[in-house]
Amino acid sequence: MDPFRKLADEKQEMQLVLEQSTTDRGDKRKKYNRIAARVGHSVLSLSVISGICFNPNSSIYRSVAAGDLTLELYLFPVIILFTFVLYFIASLMNPGYVPIATGEEDGEEDTTNLIKSDHAYFCRWCDQPQPLRSKHCRDCNRCVRRFDHHCPWLGNCVGERNHRIFLYFLIAEEMLIFKCIAMVWDTSRRSSIVLEWIQLNGILVVCGLVLLIGGLAVTALACCHFYLILHGLTTWEHVSHSRITYLKRLPEDTSPFNFGYCKNCFMFCCYCSTQNWEKYIKSLT
Repeated sequence: MDPFRKLADEKQEMQLVLEQSTTDRGDKRKKYNRIAARVGHSVLSLSVISGICFNPNSSIYRSVAAGDLTLELYLFPVIILFTFVLYFIASLMNPGYVPIATGEEDGEEDTTNLIKSDHAYFCRWCDQPQPLRSKHCRDCNRCVRRFDHHCPWLGNCVGERNHRIFLYFLIAEEMLIFKCIAMVWDTSRRSSIVLEWIQLNGILVVCGLVLLIGGLAVTALACCHFYLILHGLTTWEHVSHSRITYLKRLPEDTSPFNFGYCKNCFMFCCYCSTQNWEKYIKSLT
């Protein structure tokens, strides 16, 4: 065998090994980032809630100490539990990954009919065509059906299967945050001097600031998603409208999947199976 050819083959093999090693390290780092996001969310949320509830002036603390079984004492833990359950469902469930091969995963539908379309885009990372409204996520390294966005706080994509769960989580989180803000206000000790008030309520002030920032962010995000749902769009389609094949010839903020407010909401909340979005394009063309 030609020694130069052998040397070239060995060099190519080493490059492949190095690329695979780099890919594996990147996948591990992304996995650790997802775990860190979930742990960080849980720790921060529980720390703020504990800082409020274990304050001797809080209504929850006083009710427990006095043995008064008030409605608030029952409802508050239920809201906390409901919020965490929704968070982990949205975070851990399959957001709607496009199978790399037909029948790759149990419960996945055959994608053969979905990828035969003039609007199909070939994904060079997955090395296969994408169904309509799908996008490749580099963080998850998979194509996601009706891709909305990759949420670093969830450590997961928001797509066709978990988008409604994500919205329910935002609503529950918003309820929990504003309930906690009301508790901070009721629990804090009053003072007409601002600096003295801050000194008297040090931990509560910190909790209140975290809650206020979080509440504004969650409210803004929820409002954006309500707007997009009503107009039959996803975050990715809204942001990249001019670069998406099936949208770029349409006016801004319009979509071929906009069927009116009522039907858009019904489809978002009640359609649980994988949608063949190709048929809607065909029915409009």
